[in-house]
Amino acid sequence: MIKFSFFISCFFLITCDANQYRTETIDKSAITAATTASKNGEWLKAARLYEQLYLQELDKEEWNYQAGTNYLRANKPKKALAVLNTFNKKQQTPKQDFNGRIARIAKAYYKTGDFKKAEKVVENYSYPKMYRGLAREHLKALIQSNKIADLATYFAKYQQIGIYDDKGKKTNSGFLFRAICNELLLVGNANLLAVYAEKYNQWVNQRQAVDKRNLAIAHFYQNDYSLAINNLKEAIAVEKSPRHLMELRGLLGVSYAKNKAFEKAASQIQKIQSMETLPTRHDAFGAKLYHQARIEVALNQREKAIHTLKKAVIAKAAFWSNRFKEDGLMKELFGDANFEKLVEVKE
Repeated sequence: MIKFSFFISCFFLITCDANQYRTETIDKSAITAATTASKNGEWLKAARLYEQLYLQELDKEEWNYQAGTNYLRANKPKKALAVLNTFNKKQQTPKQDFNGRIARIAKAYYKTGDFKKAEKVVENYSYPKMYRGLAREHLKALIQSNKIADLATYFAKYQQIGIYDDKGKKTNSGFLFRAICNELLLVGNANLLAVYAEKYNQWVNQRQAVDKRNLAIAHFYQNDYSLAINNLKEAIAVEKSPRHLMELRGLLGVSYAKNKAFEKAASQIQKIQSMETLPTRHDAFGAKLYHQARIEVALNQREKAIHTLKKAVIAKAAFWSNRFKEDGLMKELFGDANFEKLVEVKE
């Protein structure tokens, strides 16, 4: 009896300490290698390394998240889903305010064109804070499915309950307005785009006059390029974020092109390329080339734009939201064999 009790005690001790033991046995250099690969823009390498780590600790949600995220960056949404959907919900961190990993699942379904499943992911989301990336993919999926009434309903809901970034900080509605306007431009729904662009403009004016960036972008989506040019210049003058500054200069170049001020449009490419500070996020790689390509498309320089995008890929640009095939400003390139090969989803 004593021997049996001793055996049971040892069993529970080993079982309870299993996670700790596995963590200790994982070579720290493997974690460093995965982190470094991701920081260096080696998306596929990072994805595989994180997947290997995750398979050693199936309750490690962060490694599952990182594996799925990097497979998405490598333009492998099906593989991302294969990894992300293996995680057992029972292992999710308790009392968590939000979950960005769920947004990656919705993103992967969006990229594979399975919009119903993207909607289903949102229905099953049970966290108190709505992660903004998940809300964005949801609204985009509704637009792709032409569920216009649902779009209005859920957008109003997200404005009411609030959306939160990856630090749990509340984000203003401009994030979703920009996503909606881009997606409506992408699907070619000009009438509804005019409606939401006007709502966007009204929202900015009601919010605060100092939000020059959103005001400029709202006018841009209203096709009021003359007004957008003035607003973009004002926004550029006060913008401190390299990521936003690069976007604003890109939109200014596009606006000049739309207004047939071709030399001024080209000058924005030079200003973007001369920027010394890159964004610190995942879209740093190839960002200058990406925004250059947007201007080149507006200038009707399609072959040059595709060549620029190829260079962006070589520079390890991530296939992320509002990039390449998901960018309404790239529509003129859709159907071109070279462009389609560039953005083709990988198995």
